[in-house]
Amino acid sequence: MPSSPKFARRRKLRRLIAASACMAFSTNGALVSADQPKQTKNQTSFEEASYFGTDQRLPESELAQIDRNVSLLESDSAVIRRLTADRLYSKASSGDAATCEAILCRLRGLRVSFSLETRQLANQLVERIRLACHRQSVAALSPSPWGDSGDILDRELDQWWQQFSQRAGDDKEAIGQFQLVALTAGPDLHWNAAVATQDAQTGHEDWSCLLGIKVPDCGIRYVPAAKKLQKKLLATCPSSIGGCTSFERVVGRLIDSTIRRNPYGWSRETCLGIALTHRRSELVTELCERIWDTPGVRVRELALSLLAADRMNHDGLTERLTECLNDQRVITVLPGQAHFGVGEADWPHSIVVPRISDVAQYLLWKREGVDARQHGMTAIQADPVWGVRLESIGR
Repeated sequence: MPSSPKFARRRKLRRLIAASACMAFSTNGALVSADQPKQTKNQTSFEEASYFGTDQRLPESELAQIDRNVSLLESDSAVIRRLTADRLYSKASSGDAATCEAILCRLRGLRVSFSLETRQLANQLVERIRLACHRQSVAALSPSPWGDSGDILDRELDQWWQQFSQRAGDDKEAIGQFQLVALTAGPDLHWNAAVATQDAQTGHEDWSCLLGIKVPDCGIRYVPAAKKLQKKLLATCPSSIGGCTSFERVVGRLIDSTIRRNPYGWSRETCLGIALTHRRSELVTELCERIWDTPGVRVRELALSLLAADRMNHDGLTERLTECLNDQRVITVLPGQAHFGVGEADWPHSIVVPRISDVAQYLLWKREGVDARQHGMTAIQADPVWGVRLESIGR
């Protein structure tokens, strides 16, 4: 195809600039090599390694064709530029990894073009190709997706998937949820979990990203993140209650995994509260039985475990309540949480003193359909999570 003199001058000038840069780079390298050790293979930049690696794997005829197409992006004709961009996009998105990386490397070389339009077109084409390759990689996800693949992006995505699957499982439901989260993250894997307390009723992708990827494992520097996560989990989140859809089941498993691992050292009261908030019956049962099997457990934790077991209709709760009827230990009440009994003449008439025996007796009456207020527990107050406020049980 004949080229205009203006196009020929631009190409010639670009080659002269590239040759000068190469000569300067070679001279500087020769001067510095005496003072610095030789650069190892692992220290080589990703783009440089990919460029030469793909050139060695592709035949010269195909590389020459790619170079011709890339040079046409600087054509004076807008039609030629548009058709060439579509041709390169189709070739990169449908070709193998070596072809795609060769095209990307040459498009990145157009960042030094004198034409602003050419630079913008090259940048847009690079993003289109990277997005298409990212979608293909995500679509090809499987329990062992890439193995020994040499693609750095695939290996990074594989590492995130392995972390997600350790918390949510590696079945089809977990894979589908991770694919949605990865597509939202984009080729650069910007994991964004924009879950706010007021928006807790929606956004399965946000909750999956927060619990499956963004949650830090441990460390003092993660204390602010742990407090923020605790606040969000203690807020109502119906997305993990029903378990009717695959997304709800995955979010529920992520909550179970977070509580079981508990890398932040949350108290048992906090863990029980989160499990009750999200109606994780198996998790609540597991936490209650762990408390019951712990010798010398705190009195408050024991009382809360009885309330939690009642909410989940634990099979062995009646036997446990019968054993606690003679336990006269007083439950620790935080300042400002003490309740007052309702007297007939003066109010307040007396301060409620909750005991383990009171909690056991209240739950036994409740299971028998007896109103505890008729037997002296006049300060009973309901609670949306625990069923009843622990501090209000007693006489």
